[in-house]
Amino acid sequence: MFSLLRRLSLTLRPETRLTSAHVMQLAGEAAQAAHINATFGVLSLRRIGGRLLWIATTVTKGSGWRVTVDDATGKLGPVRRWGVR
Repeated sequence: MFSLLRRLSLTLRPETRLTSAHVMQLAGEAAQAAHINATFGVLSLRRIGGRLLWIATTVTKGSGWRVTVDDATGKLGPVRRWGVR
Protein backbone atom coordinates (compact mmCIF):
# COMPACT_ATOMS: atom_id res chain seq x y z
CA MET A 1 0.00 0.00 0.00
CA PHE A 2 2.76 2.44 0.94
CA SER A 3 4.76 1.65 -2.18
CA LEU A 4 1.70 2.43 -4.31
CA LEU A 5 1.22 5.77 -2.56
CA ARG A 6 4.91 6.56 -2.96
CA ARG A 7 4.75 5.84 -6.71
CA LEU A 8 1.72 8.06 -7.09
CA SER A 9 3.37 10.89 -5.16
CA LEU A 10 6.45 10.71 -7.39
CA THR A 11 4.37 11.19 -10.50
CA LEU A 12 2.58 14.20 -8.96
CA ARG A 13 5.73 16.28 -8.40
CA PRO A 14 4.89 20.00 -8.33
CA GLU A 15 6.33 22.53 -10.77
CA THR A 16 9.60 23.95 -9.48
CA ARG A 17 11.51 27.10 -10.33
CA LEU A 18 14.94 25.54 -9.70
CA THR A 19 16.30 22.45 -11.42
CA SER A 20 17.81 19.60 -9.44
CA ALA A 21 21.23 20.30 -10.98
CA HIS A 22 21.07 23.94 -9.86
CA VAL A 23 20.08 22.89 -6.33
CA MET A 24 23.00 20.45 -6.15
CA GLN A 25 25.36 23.22 -7.30
CA LEU A 26 24.01 25.59 -4.61
CA ALA A 27 24.34 22.88 -1.95
CA GLY A 28 27.95 22.21 -2.93
CA GLU A 29 28.76 25.92 -2.75
CA ALA A 30 27.13 26.11 0.70
CA ALA A 31 29.28 23.22 1.94
CA GLN A 32 32.44 24.88 0.63
CA ALA A 33 31.48 28.18 2.27
CA ALA A 34 31.00 26.33 5.58
CA HIS A 35 34.43 24.63 5.14
CA ILE A 36 32.84 21.18 5.03
CA ASN A 37 34.23 18.50 2.75
CA ALA A 38 30.92 16.87 1.78
CA THR A 39 29.36 15.72 -1.47
CA PHE A 40 25.58 15.91 -1.62
CA GLY A 41 23.91 13.14 -3.57
CA VAL A 42 20.34 12.73 -2.35
CA LEU A 43 17.77 15.35 -3.23
CA SER A 44 14.17 15.55 -2.07
CA LEU A 45 11.43 18.11 -2.50
CA ARG A 46 9.13 18.88 0.43
CA ARG A 47 6.31 21.31 1.04
CA ILE A 48 6.91 22.81 4.49
CA GLY A 49 4.83 25.69 5.77
CA GLY A 50 3.28 26.23 2.33
CA ARG A 51 6.69 26.62 0.64
CA LEU A 52 8.58 24.19 -1.56
CA LEU A 53 11.95 23.31 -0.08
CA TRP A 54 14.67 21.25 -1.68
CA ILE A 55 16.60 19.16 0.86
CA ALA A 56 20.04 17.99 -0.21
CA THR A 57 21.76 15.37 1.95
CA THR A 58 24.93 13.35 1.78
CA VAL A 59 24.76 9.71 0.76
CA THR A 60 25.66 8.13 4.08
CA LYS A 61 24.10 5.84 6.67
CA GLY A 62 23.78 6.86 10.29
CA SER A 63 24.81 10.50 9.99
CA GLY A 64 25.80 13.15 7.47
CA TRP A 65 25.15 16.68 6.27
CA ARG A 66 22.05 18.40 4.90
CA VAL A 67 21.14 21.78 3.50
CA THR A 68 17.78 23.21 2.47
CA VAL A 69 17.13 25.46 -0.52
CA ASP A 70 13.93 27.48 -0.88
CA ASP A 71 12.56 26.88 -4.38
CA ALA A 72 10.87 30.29 -4.69
CA THR A 73 13.82 32.44 -3.63
CA GLY A 74 16.87 30.19 -3.99
CA LYS A 75 17.80 31.06 -0.41
CA LEU A 76 20.09 28.55 1.27
CA GLY A 77 19.51 27.29 4.76
CA PRO A 78 22.44 26.42 7.03
CA VAL A 79 24.51 23.31 6.42
CA ARG A 80 23.57 21.08 9.34
CA ARG A 81 24.66 17.75 10.71
CA TRP A 82 22.06 14.99 10.98
CA GLY A 83 22.20 11.57 12.58
CA VAL A 84 24.01 10.00 15.51
CA ARG A 85 27.34 11.83 15.41
